[in-house]
Amino acid sequence: MSWLEWRHHDMESQFNPRVAVGDEAALCLAAWTERSAARRGELAGRFNLAYGAHRLMQFDSHPGSANRPIILNIHGGYWRALDKADMDHHMADLAKSGFGLVNMNYPLCPEVSMTQMMQHLRVGINEVIGVLDAAGQDQPIIMLGHSAGAHIAFHLSHHPKFQGRLAGIAALSGIYETELVRELAVNQDVRLSKDEASDWNCLTHMPAFGPAYYIAVGGGEPSGWIDQSCIMADALRQRGDQVTFHVCGGLHHFNLVDHLCDGRHHDGARLHRWLNSLY
Repeated sequence: MSWLEWRHHDMESQFNPRVAVGDEAALCLAAWTERSAARRGELAGRFNLAYGAHRLMQFDSHPGSANRPIILNIHGGYWRALDKADMDHHMADLAKSGFGLVNMNYPLCPEVSMTQMMQHLRVGINEVIGVLDAAGQDQPIIMLGHSAGAHIAFHLSHHPKFQGRLAGIAALSGIYETELVRELAVNQDVRLSKDEASDWNCLTHMPAFGPAYYIAVGGGEPSGWIDQSCIMADALRQRGDQVTFHVCGGLHHFNLVDHLCDGRHHDGARLHRWLNSLY
């Protein structure tokens, strides 16, 4: 169902995950920070490599097994919050499966516009590929994005450095029709204009053709948010893309990431098999 059908109902509960999940959202995010601090030592490699002058223009690089793909992670936070460091425990779970990892930060709204954010990240991709190439890490790359990170990954898929290198995109509980953001309180920070919202809509400005797509969403999420993933998956299938679509049990917007990154969980094992299949 189109988000437009929610305009005169409860848009916030449908399209603002922190409202939908309620008090548990803050608990989950605090746990991410705490668990990430405890597990950061499990990650070999380099942290906080700069790709620009802004303090958030940084990435971490953690080499993995030569026979595993490299996962380039882009965190969520509605383009206005969170940090790559909050996902280090997810990175540690992925590292256990042997994946090489790149974990990216980026300047956030409202300090920058969404357009500026994408420009910064394009610069970041240039630097990331340079670091990987210099280290002889030439495995296929799979972008992993959660929430706003899924949206960002779709647009970054057109980066010329990814040609012949980007094997897939795993989009976890993404938001793809950016016009709806203008109807929400978060737009006080995101500050999307009508034209900018139209420019960054993933359905009218589709991701690259060629990579495989894994689109996952929590079965416990609001129906309007689930529809974002359903509609996006259908649009990719109709174009002829290779698409795997997975609804994860009764999971909500945050614990979905915990389960999918953990190869011991049945949802995570399914995603890990897909990741490995693209090598």
